[in-house]
Amino acid sequence: MKYYLFRLAGWICPRLPTRFGYWLFARLGDVLFFLTARQQKAYWANLRRVLGDAVTPQERNAIARRAFQNLLKNYFDLLRGHRLTPEEIRAQLADVHGIEHLENVMKQGKGMIGGSAHFGAWDLFIHLAAVHLNTRVVVPNERLQPEKLFRYIQSLRASQGIEIVPLDVAPRALIKALRAGQMVGLAYDRDLTQTGPLVNFFGEPTRIPDGAVQLALKYNVPVIVAFAVRCPDDRSEVFIEPPLEFERTGDLQRDIQNGVQKLANVMEKYIRQYPDQWLMFQPIWDHHQGTNG
Repeated sequence: MKYYLFRLAGWICPRLPTRFGYWLFARLGDVLFFLTARQQKAYWANLRRVLGDAVTPQERNAIARRAFQNLLKNYFDLLRGHRLTPEEIRAQLADVHGIEHLENVMKQGKGMIGGSAHFGAWDLFIHLAAVHLNTRVVVPNERLQPEKLFRYIQSLRASQGIEIVPLDVAPRALIKALRAGQMVGLAYDRDLTQTGPLVNFFGEPTRIPDGAVQLALKYNVPVIVAFAVRCPDDRSEVFIEPPLEFERTGDLQRDIQNGVQKLANVMEKYIRQYPDQWLMFQPIWDHHQGTNG
Protein backbone atom coordinates (compact mmCIF):
# COMPACT_ATOMS: atom_id res chain seq x y z
CA MET A 1 0.00 0.00 0.00
CA LYS A 2 2.82 2.42 0.88
CA TYR A 3 4.44 1.83 -2.51
CA TYR A 4 1.24 2.56 -4.45
CA LEU A 5 0.55 5.68 -2.38
CA PHE A 6 4.01 6.98 -3.23
CA ARG A 7 3.51 6.19 -6.91
CA LEU A 8 0.16 7.99 -6.90
CA ALA A 9 1.64 10.99 -5.09
CA GLY A 10 4.60 10.98 -7.49
CA TRP A 11 2.15 11.32 -10.37
CA ILE A 12 -0.08 13.96 -8.74
CA CYS A 13 2.46 16.28 -7.07
CA PRO A 14 4.27 17.48 -10.22
CA ARG A 15 0.88 18.46 -11.62
CA LEU A 16 -0.11 20.63 -8.65
CA PRO A 17 0.51 24.38 -8.80
CA THR A 18 3.59 24.96 -6.66
CA ARG A 19 2.02 27.42 -4.23
CA PHE A 20 -1.04 25.21 -3.73
CA GLY A 21 1.13 22.12 -3.27
CA TYR A 22 3.14 23.71 -0.48
CA TRP A 23 -0.06 24.97 1.16
CA LEU A 24 -1.63 21.53 0.95
CA PHE A 25 1.37 19.73 2.39
CA ALA A 26 1.66 22.33 5.16
CA ARG A 27 -1.93 21.50 6.11
CA LEU A 28 -1.03 17.80 6.09
CA GLY A 29 1.80 18.77 8.44
CA ASP A 30 -0.75 20.42 10.72
CA VAL A 31 -2.81 17.23 10.74
CA LEU A 32 0.26 15.17 11.54
CA PHE A 33 1.17 17.57 14.34
CA PHE A 34 -2.25 17.47 15.99
CA LEU A 35 -2.66 13.70 15.62
CA THR A 36 0.82 12.42 16.48
CA ALA A 37 2.76 15.15 18.28
CA ARG A 38 2.30 13.65 21.73
CA GLN A 39 3.70 10.34 20.51
CA GLN A 40 6.83 11.95 19.06
CA LYS A 41 8.81 11.71 22.29
CA ALA A 42 12.21 11.61 20.58
CA TYR A 43 11.43 14.78 18.63
CA TRP A 44 10.29 16.67 21.73
CA ALA A 45 13.38 15.57 23.63
CA ASN A 46 15.61 16.78 20.78
CA LEU A 47 13.76 20.10 20.63
CA ARG A 48 14.00 20.61 24.39
CA ARG A 49 17.74 20.03 24.22
CA VAL A 50 18.05 22.70 21.51
CA LEU A 51 15.76 25.30 23.10
CA GLY A 52 16.61 24.81 26.76
CA ASP A 53 14.25 26.22 29.37
CA ALA A 54 14.11 29.75 27.98
CA VAL A 55 10.95 29.25 25.92
CA THR A 56 7.37 28.76 27.01
CA PRO A 57 5.40 25.63 26.13
CA GLN A 58 3.36 27.74 23.69
CA GLU A 59 6.51 28.96 21.91
CA ARG A 60 7.90 25.43 21.79
CA ASN A 61 4.63 24.11 20.31
CA ALA A 62 4.63 26.83 17.65
CA ILE A 63 8.20 25.90 16.64
CA ALA A 64 7.28 22.22 16.51
CA ARG A 65 4.20 22.83 14.41
CA ARG A 66 6.30 24.71 11.84
CA ALA A 67 8.76 21.81 11.85
CA PHE A 68 5.97 19.33 11.04
CA GLN A 69 4.89 21.62 8.20
CA ASN A 70 8.46 21.80 6.91
CA LEU A 71 8.76 18.02 7.08
CA LEU A 72 5.70 17.50 4.88
CA LYS A 73 6.83 20.21 2.46
CA ASN A 74 10.01 18.19 1.98
CA TYR A 75 7.87 15.26 0.90
CA PHE A 76 6.20 17.51 -1.66
CA ASP A 77 9.68 18.44 -2.93
CA LEU A 78 10.66 14.78 -3.14
CA LEU A 79 7.54 13.72 -5.01
CA ARG A 80 7.68 16.49 -7.60
CA GLY A 81 11.45 16.85 -7.90
CA HIS A 82 11.85 14.36 -10.75
CA ARG A 83 9.93 16.70 -13.05
CA LEU A 84 11.81 19.91 -12.18
CA THR A 85 14.12 21.48 -14.72
CA PRO A 86 17.43 23.08 -13.66
CA GLU A 87 15.78 26.48 -14.10
CA GLU A 88 12.91 25.48 -11.79
CA ILE A 89 15.40 24.23 -9.21
CA ARG A 90 17.22 27.57 -9.32
CA ALA A 91 13.87 29.35 -8.98
CA GLN A 92 13.49 27.71 -5.56
CA LEU A 93 16.51 29.67 -4.32
CA ALA A 94 15.96 32.96 -2.52
CA ASP A 95 19.72 33.39 -2.19
CA VAL A 96 22.89 31.32 -2.05
CA HIS A 97 25.79 32.27 0.20
CA GLY A 98 29.17 30.64 -0.39
CA ILE A 99 28.65 29.05 -3.80
CA GLU A 100 32.32 29.80 -4.46
CA HIS A 101 33.27 27.19 -1.86
CA LEU A 102 31.63 24.48 -3.98
CA GLU A 103 33.30 25.73 -7.13
CA ASN A 104 36.74 25.98 -5.55
CA VAL A 105 36.78 22.49 -4.07
CA MET A 106 35.58 20.85 -7.28
CA LYS A 107 38.37 22.58 -9.21
CA GLN A 108 40.83 20.57 -7.12
CA GLY A 109 39.68 17.40 -8.89
CA LYS A 110 39.62 15.33 -5.69
CA GLY A 111 35.89 15.02 -5.40
CA MET A 112 34.16 16.35 -2.31
CA ILE A 113 31.96 15.40 0.60
CA GLY A 114 28.97 17.70 0.94
CA GLY A 115 26.05 17.47 3.29
CA SER A 116 23.92 18.86 6.03
CA ALA A 117 21.87 17.92 9.03
CA HIS A 118 18.25 16.80 8.60
CA PHE A 119 17.52 20.46 8.20
CA GLY A 120 15.29 22.75 6.17
CA ALA A 121 14.80 21.85 2.51
CA TRP A 122 17.51 19.22 2.86
CA ASP A 123 17.36 18.00 -0.74
CA LEU A 124 17.87 21.43 -2.24
CA PHE A 125 21.59 21.69 -1.50
CA ILE A 126 22.19 18.31 -3.16
CA HIS A 127 20.12 19.34 -6.18
CA LEU A 128 21.93 22.68 -6.33
CA ALA A 129 25.32 20.97 -6.29
CA ALA A 130 24.34 18.46 -8.98
CA VAL A 131 22.96 21.18 -11.26
CA HIS A 132 25.51 23.92 -10.60
CA LEU A 133 28.56 21.67 -10.73
CA ASN A 134 27.16 19.33 -13.40
CA THR A 135 28.31 16.34 -11.39
CA ARG A 136 26.82 13.10 -10.17
CA VAL A 137 26.10 13.00 -6.43
CA VAL A 138 26.18 9.68 -4.56
CA VAL A 139 24.07 9.52 -1.39
CA PRO A 140 23.87 6.54 1.01
CA ASN A 141 20.45 5.76 2.42
CA GLU A 142 18.69 3.16 4.51
CA ARG A 143 17.12 0.48 2.35
CA LEU A 144 13.39 1.20 2.51
CA GLN A 145 10.77 -1.52 2.60
CA PRO A 146 9.22 -2.79 0.46
CA GLU A 147 12.13 -3.10 -1.95
CA LYS A 148 10.15 -1.74 -4.88
CA LEU A 149 9.52 1.47 -2.91
CA PHE A 150 13.27 1.85 -2.43
CA ARG A 151 13.82 1.34 -6.15
CA TYR A 152 11.14 3.93 -6.91
CA ILE A 153 12.84 6.50 -4.65
CA GLN A 154 16.12 5.67 -6.38
CA SER A 155 14.52 6.39 -9.75
CA LEU A 156 13.15 9.74 -8.54
CA ARG A 157 16.62 10.80 -7.42
CA ALA A 158 18.40 9.44 -10.47
CA SER A 159 16.37 11.74 -12.71
CA GLN A 160 18.34 14.66 -11.22
CA GLY A 161 21.81 13.14 -11.19
CA ILE A 162 21.59 11.80 -7.64
CA GLU A 163 22.48 8.14 -7.09
CA ILE A 164 20.98 6.60 -3.95
CA VAL A 165 22.95 3.59 -2.71
CA PRO A 166 21.88 1.30 0.15
CA LEU A 167 24.00 1.39 3.28
CA ASP A 168 25.25 -2.17 2.89
CA VAL A 169 27.10 -1.31 -0.34
CA ALA A 170 27.70 2.38 0.32
CA PRO A 171 31.41 2.38 1.36
CA ARG A 172 32.64 1.05 -1.98
CA ALA A 173 30.29 3.35 -3.94
CA LEU A 174 31.39 6.44 -2.00
CA ILE A 175 35.10 5.74 -2.48
CA LYS A 176 34.54 5.11 -6.19
CA ALA A 177 32.70 8.44 -6.52
CA LEU A 178 35.45 10.38 -4.75
CA ARG A 179 38.15 8.80 -6.89
CA ALA A 180 36.15 9.86 -9.96
CA GLY A 181 36.13 13.47 -8.73
CA GLN A 182 32.41 13.39 -7.93
CA MET A 183 30.44 14.45 -4.86
CA VAL A 184 29.35 12.32 -1.94
CA GLY A 185 26.26 13.59 -0.12
CA LEU A 186 25.93 12.76 3.59
CA ALA A 187 23.64 13.53 6.52
CA TYR A 188 25.89 14.56 9.38
CA ASP A 189 23.58 14.46 12.39
CA ARG A 190 22.35 10.87 12.82
CA ASP A 191 24.69 7.98 13.58
CA LEU A 192 22.83 4.97 12.23
CA THR A 193 25.63 2.56 13.13
CA GLN A 194 26.24 3.99 16.62
CA THR A 195 29.98 3.75 16.00
CA GLY A 196 30.84 7.45 15.81
CA PRO A 197 32.78 9.19 18.59
CA LEU A 198 31.09 10.87 21.54
CA VAL A 199 31.22 14.63 21.06
CA ASN A 200 29.59 17.60 22.74
CA PHE A 201 26.34 18.56 21.01
CA PHE A 202 24.13 21.15 22.67
CA GLY A 203 25.93 20.64 25.95
CA GLU A 204 25.57 16.85 26.17
CA PRO A 205 27.70 14.01 24.78
CA THR A 206 26.23 12.08 21.90
CA ARG A 207 27.45 10.03 18.97
CA ILE A 208 27.78 11.86 15.67
CA PRO A 209 28.66 9.90 12.50
CA ASP A 210 32.34 10.06 11.58
CA GLY A 211 32.18 8.80 7.99
CA ALA A 212 32.81 12.24 6.47
CA VAL A 213 35.84 12.87 8.66
CA GLN A 214 37.30 9.41 8.08
CA LEU A 215 36.96 9.76 4.30
CA ALA A 216 38.45 13.26 4.41
CA LEU A 217 41.47 12.17 6.42
CA LYS A 218 42.10 9.00 4.42
CA TYR A 219 41.56 10.34 0.91
CA ASN A 220 42.42 14.02 1.44
CA VAL A 221 39.08 15.30 0.15
CA PRO A 222 37.33 18.48 1.33
CA VAL A 223 34.20 18.45 3.50
CA ILE A 224 31.49 21.05 2.92
CA VAL A 225 28.58 21.72 5.30
CA ALA A 226 25.52 23.53 3.94
CA PHE A 227 22.06 24.48 5.17
CA ALA A 228 18.97 25.27 3.08
CA VAL A 229 16.73 27.45 5.25
CA ARG A 230 13.14 27.32 4.02
CA CYS A 231 11.71 30.84 3.82
CA PRO A 232 8.06 31.89 4.39
CA ASP A 233 7.51 31.96 0.61
CA ASP A 234 8.85 28.37 0.40
CA ARG A 235 11.95 29.34 -1.49
CA SER A 236 15.18 28.62 0.38
CA GLU A 237 18.20 30.60 1.46
CA VAL A 238 21.25 28.35 1.20
CA PHE A 239 24.32 28.84 3.38
CA ILE A 240 27.43 26.97 2.24
CA GLU A 241 30.22 26.98 4.82
CA PRO A 242 33.92 27.05 3.87
CA PRO A 243 35.53 23.59 3.75
CA LEU A 244 36.27 22.23 7.18
CA GLU A 245 39.95 21.88 8.03
CA PHE A 246 41.00 18.76 9.92
CA GLU A 247 44.28 18.33 11.77
CA ARG A 248 46.53 15.35 11.14
CA THR A 249 48.55 14.78 14.31
CA GLY A 250 49.41 11.14 13.72
CA ASP A 251 46.81 10.04 16.28
CA LEU A 252 43.98 8.98 13.98
CA GLN A 253 41.33 8.46 16.64
CA ARG A 254 42.07 11.85 18.18
CA ASP A 255 41.96 13.50 14.75
CA ILE A 256 38.59 11.87 14.00
CA GLN A 257 37.22 12.96 17.38
CA ASN A 258 38.33 16.57 16.85
CA GLY A 259 37.04 16.59 13.29
CA VAL A 260 33.61 15.32 14.27
CA GLN A 261 33.46 17.93 17.03
CA LYS A 262 34.08 20.64 14.43
CA LEU A 263 31.25 19.22 12.36
CA ALA A 264 28.92 19.18 15.37
CA ASN A 265 29.79 22.79 16.21
CA VAL A 266 28.74 23.99 12.74
CA MET A 267 25.46 22.08 12.89
CA GLU A 268 24.73 23.39 16.36
CA LYS A 269 25.13 26.99 15.19
CA TYR A 270 22.47 26.67 12.49
CA ILE A 271 20.09 24.44 14.44
CA ARG A 272 20.15 26.87 17.37
CA GLN A 273 19.40 29.78 15.02
CA TYR A 274 16.63 27.96 13.10
CA PRO A 275 15.16 25.31 15.46
CA ASP A 276 11.99 24.86 13.39
CA GLN A 277 14.17 23.77 10.47
CA TRP A 278 15.77 20.82 12.31
CA LEU A 279 13.61 17.87 11.30
CA MET A 280 15.10 15.19 13.49
CA PHE A 281 12.42 12.80 14.72
CA GLN A 282 14.77 10.01 15.83
CA PRO A 283 16.70 9.89 19.12
CA ILE A 284 19.99 11.78 19.07
CA TRP A 285 20.88 11.63 22.75
CA ASP A 286 20.72 8.52 24.91
CA HIS A 287 18.11 9.72 27.38
CA HIS A 288 14.80 11.23 26.29
CA GLN A 289 12.17 12.47 28.67
CA GLY A 290 9.09 14.62 28.41
CA THR A 291 6.46 15.45 25.84
CA ASN A 292 5.18 18.63 24.36
CA GLY A 293 3.29 19.59 27.51
